[in-house]
Amino acid sequence: MTTILPRGSYSTIVFKTSVPVNTSTKCHPIFALAVHPYHSTSYPKPSLRHSSTATATRIIHNQRINAPASTLPAPLVLPTRTPSQSAPSYYFSLGRAYLSFYKTGLKAVYKNYKSARALTARLPENTTVPLALRKGLLSRGEWQLIRRSRHDVARIPLFALVVAICGEFTPLVVVFMSGVVPTTCKIPKQISGAREALEERRTRSFRGGTVASKGDVGKEVEDLGREEILHVGRSLGLFSKWWDKLAEAGLGGAPSGLVRMRVKRTLEYLDMDDFAIERDGGVGEMEVEEVRIALEERGLDVLGKNDAQLKSLLKSWLQTRGRKPVTSLLLARPSVWANGD
Repeated sequence: MTTILPRGSYSTIVFKTSVPVNTSTKCHPIFALAVHPYHSTSYPKPSLRHSSTATATRIIHNQRINAPASTLPAPLVLPTRTPSQSAPSYYFSLGRAYLSFYKTGLKAVYKNYKSARALTARLPENTTVPLALRKGLLSRGEWQLIRRSRHDVARIPLFALVVAICGEFTPLVVVFMSGVVPTTCKIPKQISGAREALEERRTRSFRGGTVASKGDVGKEVEDLGREEILHVGRSLGLFSKWWDKLAEAGLGGAPSGLVRMRVKRTLEYLDMDDFAIERDGGVGEMEVEEVRIALEERGLDVLGKNDAQLKSLLKSWLQTRGRKPVTSLLLARPSVWANGD
């Protein structure tokens, strides 16, 4: 049972968010865990860096192919230190800005959770979500909402506990446990850092010389050798980098059977996503961030590319996939498979 204290019985902090909050509506206890007032108003309110984005919302032009904006992180608004502001005051204000961002992200997870439940509840009996997508009962945007909601909800219990305990110090803690952070609560630096690490790992795997430069046309997942399946797993980020470090130390490596199972599951997802993209409007209708996510999920680099290059690469994937097995795309760089047979 949740007790609402009257105004004045605790210090009030107002957070501007892009997700509306209805205090009269009860929410799931897991989400309520991290949404509580913070007992401090001892520091002056700082000015905001790019304050015009404090309540900014993303506009999704084609909701059939793009997932709702609430499945992505909200804009992060950080304070600017004034000349007269002390270091403790500034860093405390900075921590509060991060706490506001995390609370916004948690509320977005709950909003997506309710929307996803409503979508699945309307499906006919004995109709799975993948089957509903194939039959046209769900659009790609709705399907991605359901998938991302399940991903984030699974991470809520531990992350909400961290936010409730650590408060303003949450950013210092979650940097060491990125895997438990819901997508809506990932800060820009966290996202870019993960992309850089994955692309660097992918580059090293290609340079390892265990994968032919022209791919291996015609092979199914079951036919891939150990080094090939591990390369695909690395490229898609399906197992921890620590397995590679163990292998370098001569202490074994990632279990190929487990990686093969994850690769098969991922390729089944990509097959459905490719189908949904082409059916619901094509790459030209996708928001740029959706294109980036789609490319990452296909083991393709996104850093350093402009919007046109990103969309062109995804189009090339879809066109090439129509005439080559997907394993041949994963075993070679786009410069090989995108420019001929």
